[in-house]
Amino acid sequence: MAEKVVGIIAEWNPFHRGHEDMVHSVRKAYGDPFIMAVMSGSFVQRGEPALFDSWTRARWAVEGGVDAVFSLPVLCVLQSADRFGSYGVRLLASMGAEILAFGTESLSEEDLWDAASFSLTPSHKKAFHEALGGGLSYARASYEAMKSHSPFLAEELSKPNNLLGFRYAETILQNHFPMDIHVVHRNMDCNISATTARKELLHGEKTNLLPPKGAEEAAELIKSGCHTDFSRYEDACLLASRMVSESELSETGLFSEGLEHKWFREIGNEGYETMLSRIKSKRYLYSRLKRIGAQLLLSGRGPSPFSAPPLPSYARLLALRRSKSHFLNLIPIPVITSMARALKKADANTRLSLEMEIRASDIRSWCQHSPAYRKGRQEFYHSPLIVNY
Repeated sequence: MAEKVVGIIAEWNPFHRGHEDMVHSVRKAYGDPFIMAVMSGSFVQRGEPALFDSWTRARWAVEGGVDAVFSLPVLCVLQSADRFGSYGVRLLASMGAEILAFGTESLSEEDLWDAASFSLTPSHKKAFHEALGGGLSYARASYEAMKSHSPFLAEELSKPNNLLGFRYAETILQNHFPMDIHVVHRNMDCNISATTARKELLHGEKTNLLPPKGAEEAAELIKSGCHTDFSRYEDACLLASRMVSESELSETGLFSEGLEHKWFREIGNEGYETMLSRIKSKRYLYSRLKRIGAQLLLSGRGPSPFSAPPLPSYARLLALRRSKSHFLNLIPIPVITSMARALKKADANTRLSLEMEIRASDIRSWCQHSPAYRKGRQEFYHSPLIVNY
């Protein structure tokens, strides 16, 4: 029987023991499938640079059991969780993934298909718009619409991983992708957090949350200053916002309901965190504001490509298990292994996406803690990392 092709959408900032357990669970479930992942690169979805570089994080994942890791373009990464997930599903589908694997707090495959199927019906649409018309927020209207179908599902979809899995299933159904889903239930009694791992590393603490080899290497990278200095990044975001006029903010397409005017009023604050805290509200959450700041830093003046990014049309390889390299020949879309060669052949949309990748990498390099690691144009000097087993 031919090996199954399983896809994973990831951030791995950094790859920890919980991720490793999930990968091993998927491998066991499908009898040693080809596991490929699309991973956020220089920036992560929450609106800031990753702690470590893309290639190192991808290699840790391959050493932890993944067969190949590809970059999810930054234009797709710096989006709401819904859109981030949708772009990831679409890219994996175009690469030939047959199964999408992910973790949830509680919901099963059947639950997620049920919720996703109902969300695409006229009944759901009617209930949702009635709730919105009654003055409810988007999230509450979604809850009430799903509750009309299943109170249990409505309640469980308030949990972040359940909700993301629901969006994955919804994208698959909307686009009629020939893709199944595989759920790995997270151990909520022993929930390993990448956020906690980052904090422990940045505080110089020994962490047991990463696989031993990754933990040792991560500690060395922190010690040497080869990691993101978030204070440098915040200063860059504040400066970028001050370089754009109020009318130019409006032209970017990144703002709605007059938010750009409030943004402009607050750019004189002494720090980026203070600026965001004064803009933040129940309607404009901190995560959304951080993404806007990152989008402005990357795209600057004029209409921003982040407001309506093109669908991914290529697969950019970051790391690969050598014994599974033959699978690359089965991927239907172009596989990029050299930035320089790709730019020479790129159409307009691909060029735009790749140029944003270069810019994101340059900004992340500039934000490194040690000056020794701030050299730019790293996208032209890195080849995919090959793991020899």
